[in-house]
Amino acid sequence: MKGRLIKVGVLAAVFVIALIASSLVINRGTDDKIVDMGAPSLPRISFLVGEQEVNALCGYIRDMDLTSMRDTITPLGQNGSLSMKIEGDAQQIQNIRYEVYSLDGQETYADGKAAVPGNGEDVVLNLGSALQGALQEGVLKVVLDMEDGKNVSYYTRIILPDELVVSECLSFAQDFHAKALAQDKSAGLESYLEPGEASDNTTYQTVNIHSDITHVLWGELAPQVLGDVEWDIQETNSVYTSILARYQTVCKDENGESGVYNIREFFRVRSVQGTIYLLDYNRNMEKVFTGNDQALSQSGIILGTASENVQYEMDKDEMMVAFVQERDLWLYDTKASEFTQIFSFADQEGSDVRSRNDRHNVRITGVDSEGNVSFVVCGYMNRGAHEGETGVGVYYFDKADSLVTEKAFISSTSGPAITAETFGQIVYYAKEQDMLYALVGGTLYEINIKNDDQTILAEELEDKDYVLSEDGRMLAYRTVGEDEDGAAIEVLDLDSGEGYTVQAEDGEDIRPLGFINGDFIYGKINPSDKGQDVSGREIEPMYEVEIRNSENEEEAKYSFIDQGLYTSDILIEDNLLTLNRVEKSGDRYQTASQEYITNNTERMETKVTVEIYSADVMEKQVRLTLSEGVGDLEPKTIKADFAADGRTLTLMLGENSGGMKFYVYGMGGFAGMYDRAGDAVQEAERISGVVVSSDQHYVWEKGNRNLSYSTETPVFVKEGDETSLEACERYMQSYEAHQIDLTGCTLEQILYVIGKGRPVTALISSDHAVMLTGYTTTDITYIDPDMGQEYTVGISTMEDMTEAGGDVFIGYIR
Repeated sequence: MKGRLIKVGVLAAVFVIALIASSLVINRGTDDKIVDMGAPSLPRISFLVGEQEVNALCGYIRDMDLTSMRDTITPLGQNGSLSMKIEGDAQQIQNIRYEVYSLDGQETYADGKAAVPGNGEDVVLNLGSALQGALQEGVLKVVLDMEDGKNVSYYTRIILPDELVVSECLSFAQDFHAKALAQDKSAGLESYLEPGEASDNTTYQTVNIHSDITHVLWGELAPQVLGDVEWDIQETNSVYTSILARYQTVCKDENGESGVYNIREFFRVRSVQGTIYLLDYNRNMEKVFTGNDQALSQSGIILGTASENVQYEMDKDEMMVAFVQERDLWLYDTKASEFTQIFSFADQEGSDVRSRNDRHNVRITGVDSEGNVSFVVCGYMNRGAHEGETGVGVYYFDKADSLVTEKAFISSTSGPAITAETFGQIVYYAKEQDMLYALVGGTLYEINIKNDDQTILAEELEDKDYVLSEDGRMLAYRTVGEDEDGAAIEVLDLDSGEGYTVQAEDGEDIRPLGFINGDFIYGKINPSDKGQDVSGREIEPMYEVEIRNSENEEEAKYSFIDQGLYTSDILIEDNLLTLNRVEKSGDRYQTASQEYITNNTERMETKVTVEIYSADVMEKQVRLTLSEGVGDLEPKTIKADFAADGRTLTLMLGENSGGMKFYVYGMGGFAGMYDRAGDAVQEAERISGVVVSSDQHYVWEKGNRNLSYSTETPVFVKEGDETSLEACERYMQSYEAHQIDLTGCTLEQILYVIGKGRPVTALISSDHAVMLTGYTTTDITYIDPDMGQEYTVGISTMEDMTEAGGDVFIGYIR
């Protein structure tokens, strides 16, 4: 269903505002140097669920990794058919093909062709029996063969209905959305809310199921929808359906000034025999920054209704401030009172929804005193030379010419979210060297932009093997010699390419820990101290922590072995260094008291800070406050151009870092990537989300489990010299499943795994494992290999038993 259209009068006013803004945005640069990024050109497709249009998909010009394409799910019709709409000129399409795969991409379920539609006609995909079982999922890939030779691909998961109530859930979400926008106090929406202290009722930036009805109904904002509302179905199963609405609104502030806002509205809905339950609700509101007269106050730069986590960087003289708001990169010259929009995929008036695709992010990597800015764009490329690709664009903005030059493009075949997560950690462009540093898939590359000379500085780096300074300029990474005992840490200034080496003592290991005010921190490890913590996880405690300055001189060292204490890891917050310590108890390490250290070098106060203030109508507002204030409140606004004559280095770097990863999805999008399944489950619990493995097997879902279940596991007993843990592992070999670490999960969370037909191994002491095989609403059934017996105990009793074992759980997926 399309959102309400803005009223004619307001739309006209917004159009006038857009024209005024356009007249203020001055393009600088000479014609022979610049190139227009161009409008988006690739068609979009969407699908019909009943009469409702959902899941508008952007196109990809490369074959993508199927396991990373998980944004939406589309239910098929009862006969396996699917109606599809094409947004764009169908006359440019020569053929329409489709393929259906298993979630892990290893099996092809079906393939075929569809007729190219006439203008205004729908496409019907007759998938037939591509999916065999009820609630079975697959991945649908639709390919449009274009006249210009491009093969444009689109991806969505599909599911075969079995009393699914997607249409009912979608209709509820759309009705709730419309009544909230209409500010209908008589609609009874408060009956679906769970108001409480879990929400901040002083802001419209985030409104959720715990907010009061006033904020859900938009207070005094009187929002008007600009354009259409787009609806995505993100999850659906027999228990709930997750839905995301994306749209723009126009709201007036207390001064009567209109602003445009990007909105993401998330619903998790359950329908039971015609009764609707709202399980989760979250609405996010972000102002589109324009750099107009309302962008400044005497105190600083007004971002308005926006996240408090503003990304901004300053030059060393603190005269130039670069910041990112809603994926747009801006520069403010405090001396000239001049805004420059350096980068934005959204077209100037934001009228083409394809240009506003939000599946990318922008990260500032450097600002100098001349106002030159280096930055990277990670994810899906909405338009321009790389339209339809995912990857990382590396850019340099020259303020004198107001010109952006693309220095390199690292292409990826992973989905936008996974690309940003995988590539976004370390990609740094050093202007003086014309050198690019990139950490991809555990491999650290040094790339000479001029001659495409690639050097691998390190391989097989894990998260624990490297650290980056807060400003992204200093990198430290661990290396190991060929003899496996020559561990060292390379500390590198990415701007200059200079650095130094910290060598481990013979027979020892070292670990980079972090940077604090320019000083480097690392830990020393004696291999004989390696062991396990109380949860059974491997631990490498450090017998000494040392701090070295930028000249590679020792500043301080800390050791507590005379007290029987070791350092497990550290936490850096502002000027405070916290050492987390452990002590050995038997054959395990347990948590001990922390040590707090204040760094002698005081953090310099900056002229720019993020401050929150309150406005009468818009409530909580965000401002970049300038300590010296703002002189000219009528700034000039400039739009940077793209260089036409720059040579771009295009790279395809290896992405596979080895080992299974665990992805968390929830609240309308990708929420993180984890090495341990247990850590992923905790994040999914927090956001009521889903955990899947990197090959798309479900690991855990919030709320989607049976009330009782038995795996019907036969009783077994340990054999010979086996331990109980080894006996459990031997039994699970028959499942041909992959072992995952669920340590730290609660027993309640573990029941989901059992409910999917997979027993779970649990430790009830450091040397005693049992296998959990079934549950009811009150009891847990388990097998004890030591005794060769099956037992049933109350849930609270089992919680006490597993807590005594450190909440160590070993699960399996297949």
